[in-house]
Amino acid sequence: MHHGSGPIAALTPGTDEPVTDDRGFSLLVTVISLLVTALLVLLLLKATGTSGSGKSGTPSPPVAAADATQAQQSLSAGLSTLQQVDAGGQGSVDATALQAADPSLTFAPGASTGPSTVSVTPQSDGSSVTLADRSTDGTCWVVWWSPTSSPWYGAQTGQGSCTAPSVSGTPTPGPVSGSSVGWQQESFPAA
Repeated sequence: MHHGSGPIAALTPGTDEPVTDDRGFSLLVTVISLLVTALLVLLLLKATGTSGSGKSGTPSPPVAAADATQAQQSLSAGLSTLQQVDAGGQGSVDATALQAADPSLTFAPGASTGPSTVSVTPQSDGSSVTLADRSTDGTCWVVWWSPTSSPWYGAQTGQGSCTAPSVSGTPTPGPVSGSSVGWQQESFPAA
């Protein structure tokens, strides 16, 4: 007869050592651990905004950042294609020539409404070409290229669509805003 507290002990057959049976307790701890882990994952997913949009209809921060990165990568690839097509340094490359050279991107002479469409505006005198595309948060990302200069990178916020601006000379550095493109050399500005 058992009179103590704790797990019920029995003698192992053929020995004088008691054996405790705590398998039920171990299973209970495992189930509780899995439930806590599932709840933490659910809270993490909800906190990072995986629903795709916030209350205002704009993408959540992780989605917007990924979208801006995609837009910038499309422009960087477009710039590489532009430099390859215009290896002779004429600067008079248009959307049709770029599309023929790189069908993996969509080059358009008009507006870009998404990160996978690159708007192309060449200067009529062949001195430069400007590329632009729009991330879904309304930021226009822009690259200006001339065969005689290093590329310039720009951004303009709050836009419904983006048409590559006609830039007749080297861009002037400035801050990003909703009313004008903010330019800098070397890399895309913070928007």
